[in-house]
Amino acid sequence: MRFPEYEGKAKIPAGHYQFRLNKEPELIAFDYNDPNSGEKKKGRKVKIYAVGICADGEYYVIDAIPVWDERYADFKEALGINHSNDVEVAGSIFEADIVYESPKNDPTKSYAQFVNITRRMDVPENVDDVPF
Repeated sequence: MRFPEYEGKAKIPAGHYQFRLNKEPELIAFDYNDPNSGEKKKGRKVKIYAVGICADGEYYVIDAIPVWDERYADFKEALGINHSNDVEVAGSIFEADIVYESPKNDPTKSYAQFVNITRRMDVPENVDDVPF
């Protein structure tokens, strides 16, 4: 028997990349248990859709960052977002490391997360010149 090629999406390897937001981030609501009080609470996350490129090809990454996470503050700073302005950021470029984290409630799974998010310093004036 000949086995067919893998048809799933390859995971981005852990490491440092340049990313371009391929669509606008989404603000999503979620419920969580407060670790201090044990009470159910409501929170908000920003769901980020980006594409990273490396020698092995393009990788699509989705990460949802709670608005109280320091990574969210880094993301806003890297994109120059002022919370009081209504902005569109699709197409924006930033750098970040990818690490894999397992959720506390299911250690058998792991998800890519952006960490060490920074502004890309060598952004060309014409974003159409970016190779991805």
